This record gives sequence, C-alpha cells and structure tokens, in this order.
Amino acid sequence: MTVGRAISLFLIDGVPDGRIACELFNWTGKGFKIPRRLLKESADRVDLRKAGVYFLFGRDDSRNEVNSAYIGEAEDVIKRIPQHQEKDFWTEALLFVSKDENLNRAHIKFLEYTIYTAALEVGRYELRNGNMPSKPAISEVEQAVMTEFFSNLQLLVGALGYKVFEPLVSTAASEAGEYVITAARGANARAVLASEGMVVLKGSEAAGSVVPSTPESIARLRQFLTDDGILVTQNGNLIFTKDHLFSSPSAAAGVVLGRSANGWIEWKDHLGRTLKDNEE
Repeated sequence: MTVGRAISLFLIDGVPDGRIACELFNWTGKGFKIPRRLLKESADRVDLRKAGVYFLFGRDDSRNEVNSAYIGEAEDVIKRIPQHQEKDFWTEALLFVSKDENLNRAHIKFLEYTIYTAALEVGRYELRNGNMPSKPAISEVEQAVMTEFFSNLQLLVGALGYKVFEPLVSTAASEAGEYVITAARGANARAVLASEGMVVLKGSEAAGSVVPSTPESIARLRQFLTDDGILVTQNGNLIFTKDHLFSSPSAAAGVVLGRSANGWIEWKDHLGRTLKDNEE
C-alpha cells in the first residue's frame, strides 16, 4: 500500500519564485532551491556551509531547449556553486545537506555517483558533467544509510518540479496501451501517451527522408536527434536508439513521418482508434 509523505516548504524570501528550503518529516537531510540570481544572497547562510551534493538545472537553447543538468558534490557546497559561473546554461541550483552534519567526503562522493547513474539511466536530462563520477568504497552500513538518503532526495527533487529521476514511460502510461504509425518511406513507430507529451519507443523507425514541404522545425528536430545519436541510419531508415519524449503527439508524428502531421489523428491504437477518438 502506498504511504503518504509530509513535505515542509519554506519560502525564504516570502515569494514563490525566490529561494525555497524543503524538508521531509523525520529525515536528517534538507534541500534548498536557489535561483541563480539569488546565489550571492545565500553565500552567508550557515546551514549551507556544509558537505553536500547539488544540481545545476537549465535548458540548452542552441539545441531545441533540451533540459540540462550538472551534478556535483562539495565539502562546502554553497562555496562551490559560484565556481560554475562560466557555465551559462543553468538558471537554478538545488542543494542537499545533512542537518546533523553527518555527511563526510566519502558519503557525498557516493551520493554524487548514485545521483548521476540514476539520472543517466532515466535519460530525461542532458548531463553536462565532463566525466562520470567515481564510486567510492564505503561500508555496507554506510551504503544503506546513503541509499535511504538518496531515496528521500529523489522525492524532494521531484516535488520541486524536476523529473530527472522519473522514467519516461510510467506504469500507468504502459498500461494505457501503445499507439502506432505505419506509413510510407519506412515509418513504423510505437509510442505511448505521457502527461508531458508523447514518448516514441526504442526501436521505432522514422522515415528515411523528409518531403519538400516539411516545416523547418521538424527538419531541425530530426537533425538534433540524429546529431545526438537518438536517431541512427539503418537500411535507409532512421531508428530510435532509446525512448524519446516529444512535447506533443504532433511533434512526434512529424519526426516519424518526415512531414507536417497532426499527431492526434496520425497515432492509432491496436483497434485503429486515433488519439483524438480516445480523448473524446
């Protein structure tokens, strides 16, 4: 049975778009959401002059506004963040520390590794770390404690609006069933409808070419996906190497078909009903 959790949010600046401190009942950890513009005002906070882990979140405008994140750790976490000023993609930072100061260097290195590998597996965000963090050797007891710490951290990250740990295809979406497109020029794709858009599934095939009237936005998106290795050429067609979330059914259908498309009528379930039919 699912058990509810109580989260405490404190608006440090008294406004919703300012700094936020967040806690879980009966947990020694504490999280802080800090907009980049308010980083200087946070430098003297004693509760952030501790060992911890952090995220830098933003979007890459040069690549169709891809969600981006950097994951790091530091023994003085608030002092470390300003050293990333040269990275221009991020607009907000999330920081996590322990209220009882029980996190040591090995603990935060383990958390950094665990956070990075979990985010990498989900694949929602482009991770901007230059190298994969190393996994430190800690005792079995410490691993258990840090795994629980990470579980609570995951919950708060999601509650603060960042789905970096949430699978693209949820259980509910899978149970709702798949939609398909089978059309000319090699298009043969499977997808599921998600709360944030349409997820085209790994192994789906997109048309190997576009028609002359294809909108520039669709052509550009296909090129981005090809450059990122999400679409690869195989036997004249483009194959999805991983599940990929599109902002709308029409964007997904346009990329798959290589032309302008209304995804609400192009995607059909196993009974031949369109998304529009099912929504109505």
